[in-house]
Amino acid sequence: MVTLMLSGCGSLAGRHNIDSGFTYIENHDFNNALNSFAVAEEKGEDMCLIHRGKGIVYLRTGEYQMAVDELLASLAADEGIVDDMDFDTNYYLAEAYSALGEYTKAKEVYDAIIGLRSNDQNAYYLRGVAELGADNHDGAYSDFSKAISLNARNYSLTILIYQALADHGYEDEAKGILQTAMDNGSSFMSNYEKGQIAFYLGNNAEAQSFLEAARNERDQEKEPVVLLLGQTGEKQGDYNYAISVYKTFLNEVPSSAKVYNQLGMCQIRQGDYNGAVSSFEAGLAADDKEMNQALKLNEITAYEYMGEFSMAQSLMTSYLEEYPDDEAALRENIFLSTR
Repeated sequence: MVTLMLSGCGSLAGRHNIDSGFTYIENHDFNNALNSFAVAEEKGEDMCLIHRGKGIVYLRTGEYQMAVDELLASLAADEGIVDDMDFDTNYYLAEAYSALGEYTKAKEVYDAIIGLRSNDQNAYYLRGVAELGADNHDGAYSDFSKAISLNARNYSLTILIYQALADHGYEDEAKGILQTAMDNGSSFMSNYEKGQIAFYLGNNAEAQSFLEAARNERDQEKEPVVLLLGQTGEKQGDYNYAISVYKTFLNEVPSSAKVYNQLGMCQIRQGDYNGAVSSFEAGLAADDKEMNQALKLNEITAYEYMGEFSMAQSLMTSYLEEYPDDEAALRENIFLSTR
């Protein structure tokens, strides 16, 4: 029953191994996270938090049914006061249901969240995504409209709504939502926000103009601006422009794994495979836990394009030791082993 999904985790005492497990999750070290939670269970630490941690690990490693089971067990393990962590656990549960294609169950979780937090903008957006998954366009549109009405100036969320609708074939309607946001908000939007919306509307020259202005603003966070500005070049096949944007930024901020990754992908498209390898290795040196997997895989791809199959094979062997659940990489490894 949905009403049972919202319950509280108990005591925070005696949770050394649990804390270690969540630290491992932050570092994307999921095997050690599971080991820590196993030790926590042996030591009699809080089962509510142990199940929650294991559920997050399984969600992140694609074991969605196991994630559901653990997250439900977490919510059932304690009857404490409902707090932010319990809402967070329910968000993970709904994400796992959606990943399994069980959109009705995901929607029921969001219903429960909204029942207690009637102004939760994110819950309305995510329930809309679940409605789209269940082919209920009208329900989705209603939820998206409600989400926007709760904070029309949350343009990041408006763009997510655009992407969800566009991904399900409602491109014209999605662009209409963006255009309305631009029309209603142009007087108080930042240049970056205007650039984002212009980019997704397909107004590339206009997007470049706004993003170039944003890149020169002192208080604007530069990395997301640079990534989108480079993509305006990539969309038009102007990789020289994109590479120039990325390299200019990296001269100032030589620790951006995301920008190194994007630079390397542009260099691959230009046939500069040595340059791409150098970019991916520089990105890996930044040790961004969220980017390391993509950088390692892209580096392998660059070596394949170079015809350096033995090097690609060696790197793939190391990669699969670290990411054994990557089925696409497993298939690629079979290909490499035949070269």
